[in-house]
Amino acid sequence: MRIVSLLPGCTETVCALGRGDQLVGRSHQCDFPPAVRQLPVCTRPALNASASSREIDGQIKSLLAQALSLFRIDTRLLKALRPDLILTQSQCDGCAISLPEVEQALGEWTGAKPRILSLAPNKLADVWGDVLKVAEALGVSRRGAELVERFNHRLESIAARTRILSRRPSIACLEWLEPLMAAGNWVPELVESGGGLNLFGQAGHIRRG
Repeated sequence: MRIVSLLPGCTETVCALGRGDQLVGRSHQCDFPPAVRQLPVCTRPALNASASSREIDGQIKSLLAQALSLFRIDTRLLKALRPDLILTQSQCDGCAISLPEVEQALGEWTGAKPRILSLAPNKLADVWGDVLKVAEALGVSRRGAELVERFNHRLESIAARTRILSRRPSIACLEWLEPLMAAGNWVPELVESGGGLNLFGQAGHIRRG
């Protein structure tokens, strides 16, 4: 199987499932494990990523106001890589290449098209579920179940140790500085499991300013 992963979490999942050797392309954001950095890069940002937080926020708002994408797909390279499976997401248009953008990139292809698996986790249970979905798509469902079991065991082990803490430190998790954006989704669950008291953001909800 030839796999193109357009999401860092998917790239790490593929490698954790022992199928990193089947990756033939990645996004500009995928950089772990280090070996994937040698793969062809299929995307790039449509804005100046080296600008300040506030400047990037302004660029994002300007692009969205014009109904323009925040990212670009190298459609010629993507086709040349001949993927059987493309991994992407449909959760946040501002975080990574989205499902509609991938579908549009494949719209003019003739002949057989690759399968697209799009993920949209909101809570920690969804993350584990997505690991299982990727494992199934790769034909390693059993390995996926074993990986999720290890993740859960590790998390429960940490939670068991932190439940006896006499004081839970207050933790503020931020995704962006200007404007301030609190981390939501599964981050509050990780903070709580780690023994912290999450101050901002709500589990299962996207970030908010």
